[in-house]
Amino acid sequence: MEHELIELRKHISSQGILVQDLMTGVCRELEEWKQSNGDNHEAQQDPEISEIQDPLPSERDDEKMIFLEHIDVLLAEHKVEEAIEALDAEEKNSPDLKGSQETSVGEVSQYKSAFLKRKATLEDQLVQIIEQPSVGVQEMKKALYGLIKLGKGPSAHQLLLTSYGLRLQKSIEVLLPSSHVCPKTFSATLSKLVFSIISLTTKESASIFGDNPIYTNRIVQWAEWDIEYFVRLVKENAPSSETVSALRAASICVQASLNYCSMLESQGLKLSKLLLVLLRPYIEEVLELNFRRARRLLFDLVELDESLLFSPHFESLLSAFGTISETIRVDSGMRFMYIVKVSWSMIWLSLKQSILSL
Repeated sequence: MEHELIELRKHISSQGILVQDLMTGVCRELEEWKQSNGDNHEAQQDPEISEIQDPLPSERDDEKMIFLEHIDVLLAEHKVEEAIEALDAEEKNSPDLKGSQETSVGEVSQYKSAFLKRKATLEDQLVQIIEQPSVGVQEMKKALYGLIKLGKGPSAHQLLLTSYGLRLQKSIEVLLPSSHVCPKTFSATLSKLVFSIISLTTKESASIFGDNPIYTNRIVQWAEWDIEYFVRLVKENAPSSETVSALRAASICVQASLNYCSMLESQGLKLSKLLLVLLRPYIEEVLELNFRRARRLLFDLVELDESLLFSPHFESLLSAFGTISETIRVDSGMRFMYIVKVSWSMIWLSLKQSILSL
């Protein structure tokens, strides 16, 4: 029995050696087959190699952090132009910002949120530059172009209008004290100032924003508001409406303002009709009060003339001073005719300009 067991163990051992030799031979043949098909083997390995060469998620995150830190440095140093270029390039090239990255939504949203936060900080810096009272024209233009590049065109245009509006306001504040020194020419000087700012703003808007109808309509609305403000200032600072000075000031104001309006028509702004509509109540008031003043003056002179003619104190002296009444009448008539002439000239000028503007 023991002999049979020993023989069985020998047989099993020999079979194990045979199986081991068989496995070794199979492995050798597989290796030779792999070597003979090396090209196919390399082709099968290419996807793995390319996958290894692709940046890992951690590497992409590092690139994002480096970019954000770079933007932070530019913002801290107020290098707005470089920051604009960097943000613009990243927004165009980054899949994360385009929403096409295969990473999780949370990762994309986190990076995009950080990107937009820095973009908003840059926009605030550009706005601060434009709103500075002492900012130069060229510096303001660069800031406006920057906002446009960041997709904030409407906000940039509104800042342009606000900036020139503030400049006009400050210039008017400097001019106002002269209304009492030179009341006759104040309205003409004011009209030159207002219409010059309107013309300059229109030119700048066209050069920066082009002929976009949206911005053109905003310019028209802004100019109309300035015209209303101008007329209100003329009324508030004009001489007393019943004086000859008011009549002359009104005439100069209408003539100068309409001349400037005709110049603005070449820039696409037609403001003559609005100006005449706004000025008409003021002109009519000045004319009406001057006619009343002239009538009162004439009646006063006639009463004085009649009192001199029929006064008992002067009856004995009629022969000697018979020419006094005639002189008074002539003088009264000349004064009245002068006032009427000036008033009629004012009316005719207003009507003439109204007809030409239609």
